[in-house]
Amino acid sequence: MLESKISRIALLISFSLVGLMWVVHLSDITFGLNLYRFGIFPLRPSGLTGILLTPFIHSTADFSHILNNSLPAFILTWLLFYHYRTIATRVFILIYFLTGISMWLLARENYHIGMSGVIYGLTSFLVFSGFFRKNMRVAAVSLIVIFLYGSMVWGIFPTAINISWEGHALGFFSGIIVAVIYKYSGPQPQKLRYELEEELGIEPEIEYWKEEPDITPQEPDKDETKQAEISIQYDYKPKEEK
Repeated sequence: MLESKISRIALLISFSLVGLMWVVHLSDITFGLNLYRFGIFPLRPSGLTGILLTPFIHSTADFSHILNNSLPAFILTWLLFYHYRTIATRVFILIYFLTGISMWLLARENYHIGMSGVIYGLTSFLVFSGFFRKNMRVAAVSLIVIFLYGSMVWGIFPTAINISWEGHALGFFSGIIVAVIYKYSGPQPQKLRYELEEELGIEPEIEYWKEEPDITPQEPDKDETKQAEISIQYDYKPKEEK
């Protein structure tokens, strides 16, 4: 029952995030708002608003930009809020703003828009967090992320002039930083019995140190193996004289 409720909440958050992306995008196209002007423009004071707004602004040239970002944003957000429910909000906000601030400080002079930086941050957080925790459940999530978005790693390199590879790279490293910060928060691996005993100062159970039983074969008891002696008696009767 609890798992079902958590799953529904995670789905609601994911739908809301992607839904807001589409509302902003369709409004931009319909009313010609040119919202790219509110994206991140590094080291320009007016570009600071982009730290908050950039992830919801996408290119209006066609729908490819927002389509490419919608499915990863939905899946990764759901994975985060379902598996890391106790820290998911803090993790998402920290990745969101670390990515935006680092882009404003370090990216090239141009407008940077789109959810890609946050997507890269969520991906690296889920992958590295799974490895750090050595938790089979989280590790499985990490493997799914690698399988689905493994090719995304090439996006952190300057392969195309019209793609904000800086946003991808800075988002990726932001996710790693957040994974380190929250390494000991959220789902943790189950400890083995001897690890718990060491932490509690409990001596190992006595049976671990018992001497091995003497299993040397014993000679059978002579009385048990002694066969019954057979005694034959002869009676002599002298021959009678005639």
